[in-house]
Amino acid sequence: MHQEENEDFDNFPITYSIDNQILMHREAHFGGDFALMLDYYTNEGKGVNKEFELSRIEELAKLEQQTGKDLVTFMLSGPEIEKIGKAKKAYKDLREVYSVKNPKNKIPKLIVDLIFAENADTDISVEAAIAEKSAIVPALVDLLRNEDYYDPLFPGYGQARALAARCLGKIEDKRAIISLYESIGEGDFFDDDLILSALHSIGEPAKSFLLKVVHGQPINHDNEQAAIALINFKEDPEVSLACLSILKEIDITKHEALATYLVLACEGLPKASQTQLIELADKLNTPKTIKQDIKVLANFWHV
Repeated sequence: MHQEENEDFDNFPITYSIDNQILMHREAHFGGDFALMLDYYTNEGKGVNKEFELSRIEELAKLEQQTGKDLVTFMLSGPEIEKIGKAKKAYKDLREVYSVKNPKNKIPKLIVDLIFAENADTDISVEAAIAEKSAIVPALVDLLRNEDYYDPLFPGYGQARALAARCLGKIEDKRAIISLYESIGEGDFFDDDLILSALHSIGEPAKSFLLKVVHGQPINHDNEQAAIALINFKEDPEVSLACLSILKEIDITKHEALATYLVLACEGLPKASQTQLIELADKLNTPKTIKQDIKVLANFWHV
């Protein structure tokens, strides 16, 4: 590298972790064009990564312009470039769906519309998918189960699976229950809220499935995951009584996380059963955090 290029790089110290992510984001979504990326970020598109400062993107663009070198060629590793290639292929495959003239099946296009939808188009794409009702459920489940679409580097900026969950919740088809359940904890809190809401919307079939799982033995992560989902059913006396029953059976000191979720699902306990939960708080070996959670419920019940 020429001396003036070295000087340019000295003036712009590179922080490889975040800068690499910015470059990967640029390559995958904007065809390697900083101008397109900056325009998108200035207009606050749905795929804006909040960890990327606009000023840093501008600095990297300036650095690349001054050196005349594509930053990707010496900053990104082989695996990173390979991942970009995978994301670009995903874009290519999705766009090919649009090239099919007069398709007999419109569902693939509706799924692509959902993935590509920007802020202004999201509600329209969601409603179009929901209108297909049970016919689109298998395709939505496939999207929900595709781990690539939790990655912000892929089409949809990591938000496609959350949109699939939103649609499934509106359609209320029990075929989605297991896939929704297995997706809990895979994304961020916003994704989980949509997934848990979708399970609650499906109603009785989802509730029955979750109650079966939460009673499973031996106790493991599945019990905790089911208990988390049952919190959305906390006003249902059947759910609250089932959770109270488990709390009375398990060793709370060994399963504190599970106990926490079970307590939170006890809000709908009938008045006659509320004292049984409060008695658990009076036991000496009940963890302090569990006692506090029970106390919050007792105050809510005015007991």
